[in-house]
Amino acid sequence: MTKTDKLQGKMREKGYTIKSLSAQMGLSPTGLFNKIHNKKEFFISEVQVIGDVLKLSNDELQDIFFAN
Repeated sequence: MTKTDKLQGKMREKGYTIKSLSAQMGLSPTGLFNKIHNKKEFFISEVQVIGDVLKLSNDELQDIFFAN
């Protein structure tokens, strides 16, 4: 399972779409889409917001954003 799949799975599990999560982050839906699909990199502050909004544990954040 790719990092993209893991993040999208967590979004679905918590009831978020790209549009609704991007609004919480202060990004455009296109901007978030590009980051989710590895066309742009996430800033650490964005990772923190995603963790807060989706209520992800540190282990989940590590697995999605920082694992090799």
